[in-house]
Amino acid sequence: MYAIAYLRVSTDEQAESRAGLDAQLHTIQAHCRKGGLELRGVVTDEGVSGAAQLDKRHGLLDAINAVGKGAVLLVSKRDRLARDVVASAVVERMVAKRGGRVVSVAGEGTDSDDATSNLMRRSVAAFSER
Repeated sequence: MYAIAYLRVSTDEQAESRAGLDAQLHTIQAHCRKGGLELRGVVTDEGVSGAAQLDKRHGLLDAINAVGKGAVLLVSKRDRLARDVVASAVVERMVAKRGGRVVSVAGEGTDSDDATSNLMRRSVAAFSER
């Protein structure tokens, strides 16, 4: 199984300092080592709000397109995907149609598709909205 990492920071200042991106990448790399995942790609959206329309999130769309059957789109936290419940659900659906799944290093209900995990993912997405 392999993973595609998706990193995002919202402001230009965060992108310039790279601290947020580096922290996300470090967390994802450690998760891959621990879980035996091959990290095949790292895609970023720098200075892009999680509330931005999906068609403006070129890095995210590239990451989704890099996912294949059995692959994982790996994020440090679910709020890196989106700050909108509907957009978060759309991303999950797009990844699932490619045969993969979205996994958060922080957990947040991404370990399973049972009812409790689905509720957790939706709750996290709702609390992430701004």
